[in-house]
Amino acid sequence: MSEPDELSANHVKAMDCPSCGGGIELQAAGYSTYFVCQYCGSELDLLSDDVRLIAEHAEAAEALYIPLGTRGTLRGVEWVTIGNLKKTDGWEEWDEFLLFNPYHGYRWLVFTKDGWSFGTPILAQPERLPGGSYLYDGAGMKICYYFADSTTQSALGEFYWRAQRGDVVRSASYVGGGRMLSCEDAGSEYNWTLEEWIASSEVARAFGIQDTGQYPEIGDTPLPHQPNPHAGKAVNRGLIATVFFLLGILGATMLSYGGETRTKEYSAKVDTPNRSVSLGQFTIQGRPKPFTIATRGSPGDNNWMDVEYTLANVATGDEIIANQPIEYYFGRDWKEDDRSGTLKIASVPAGTYELTADITLPEDENPARLARSNASWDAQARPVAISASSNGVFSSNIVLLFLALFSPALWVWFKSASFEGARSAGYDGEDDDD
Repeated sequence: MSEPDELSANHVKAMDCPSCGGGIELQAAGYSTYFVCQYCGSELDLLSDDVRLIAEHAEAAEALYIPLGTRGTLRGVEWVTIGNLKKTDGWEEWDEFLLFNPYHGYRWLVFTKDGWSFGTPILAQPERLPGGSYLYDGAGMKICYYFADSTTQSALGEFYWRAQRGDVVRSASYVGGGRMLSCEDAGSEYNWTLEEWIASSEVARAFGIQDTGQYPEIGDTPLPHQPNPHAGKAVNRGLIATVFFLLGILGATMLSYGGETRTKEYSAKVDTPNRSVSLGQFTIQGRPKPFTIATRGSPGDNNWMDVEYTLANVATGDEIIANQPIEYYFGRDWKEDDRSGTLKIASVPAGTYELTADITLPEDENPARLARSNASWDAQARPVAISASSNGVFSSNIVLLFLALFSPALWVWFKSASFEGARSAGYDGEDDDD
């Protein structure tokens, strides 16, 4: 038969503090060996039949986030808060609440300025790896907080050892697999605790206290084992964006088929007065389609030519005019090579169009140069190759599609990276101030 999870009244014992007379309820009677009065701070030995006063103090107990004796359910088990330690390492302060259940033993609930952790004492020594890290439960644990002295500032409630104000232990922490291993060097042995991050809202609901908040609501950095709230979202949105991006490219490619493509090669000569080239007619049916014109020419060294295109609607006479310069210039240590280019008309309505190209040479604008060209090698023909298509996929559209789909994923990824940056900034050795 399985044992019940509920706390049994058999483990609760009422008594009065021998020092201040305050009423005390031992929540783990028969288990605890040491008690610090929550009213006056006096230390009591629970091992003797008549509770023995070890040290008498006359001071008021501090207000605790979770009052001693408070019961709450975490991880499906009902716990009672039996003890509290306030500690500091000289830089920060934190609270450690000792929880008890007679069927599950002891647990720790640790509260720092960045959030809460649920700790389970472990007896097995983790396997030490090269470089100072550890292996526990199949996960590698790298150090995040180096060994440093931590001092107990106050101790209240029941404990299974003699916990006193002024106790000093050396402790270090290791993180990996979404969990953290805390190690305390007690001199003769190491005490290990496996800590799991727990949401402040869960602690508040369990013990009926006000939600203390967690990073980024409080504190400067996430806890080493606090889950990154953006990590999974970044991956999921990236995968979704990738799928839709590929589908978008596939759709655009399929829609680009079915158009007409015409090519023309022409030799532009200086002494030819009319250099108008017709590439024939193009018929666009249905929805408006993109139109592309690719031009490649040889203007000669340190020279230029210009190609002006006219796409005229045969029925209406409406014209779309575009200009493509062809240039090639160079010097001793520089070169400007624009001997090819592509014109893109984003959307041409349905209809029948005729495309003509008018080629202009520099001699057409300079009669003196024309005379010199007729008497030199410049008079030779200058080839021009033209390819026009009533289809195509524009790279600018692909870029816009990429930005539209991946911007949300990139933003979530940025927030995820910022979260990890804030986390590592809190590790020992990650900041010069450390």
